[in-house]
Amino acid sequence: MDKQFKTEGIVIRRVNFDEADQILTVLTRDYGKINCIAKGCRRMTSKFCGRVELAYQVEIACFQGRNIDHLNEVDILDARQLFDLDLKTKSILFYITEITNKLIQDGQHVEGVYTLLLYTLDHLNHDQHKNEVILYAYLIKLLTMLGFMAPWDRCSRSNVKLDLSEPLYLSVGDSSVVRSGYATHLDTRLTTPLIKWINFMQKESFASIIQVAPSKGEQAQVWQIIQSVLKNILNYPLKSEEFLYRVA
Repeated sequence: MDKQFKTEGIVIRRVNFDEADQILTVLTRDYGKINCIAKGCRRMTSKFCGRVELAYQVEIACFQGRNIDHLNEVDILDARQLFDLDLKTKSILFYITEITNKLIQDGQHVEGVYTLLLYTLDHLNHDQHKNEVILYAYLIKLLTMLGFMAPWDRCSRSNVKLDLSEPLYLSVGDSSVVRSGYATHLDTRLTTPLIKWINFMQKESFASIIQVAPSKGEQAQVWQIIQSVLKNILNYPLKSEEFLYRVA
């Protein structure tokens, strides 16, 4: 990264610092997740005021400091207005930005993740009635891209394409699908519809996913799988999770 750089990104975290500053976490198109300090951001007269809200898509210019990058310029590319979202969709938006920050390391750049988050936020704005399905699809795609979740079209042990007519199990250790010969007594038998749903969300576009209507029971099963994967990664609850459950 150059000492001075320009890129576009999405604000996924803001933390107040000192009297008027904020430390921003931005998932960028070119450099992955970065942190930068916006000096005087909380003052009404600041050139950054109102330009770095959570989930805003922005173009930023920064220069590298000794310990943290410094924000120099910012232009809004897409200002997503939270007051236009219903309460449940707001809770999902907060959850998505927090989980993205937790799962991606500082400086980590994974191809496709920025575009995935961009598409997800766009669909949340325009398809609020599908907000839970959008959340599940985003988390499954993100976990798969980051390598935390294996593809659900093959046995993770033998790499053999799954035969949905045979017994298949959820591996407790890594939340992947295994055939009966590789399953332990701790592993859970999976249903065919659940395997199809996870695999569908891993592979298909949001445009295709929001066209289908999983039952409440199927959605609950998908959420249980996601929580199982996250439990193996995170050792503490997310702050936004309580809000998410409260408005469910």
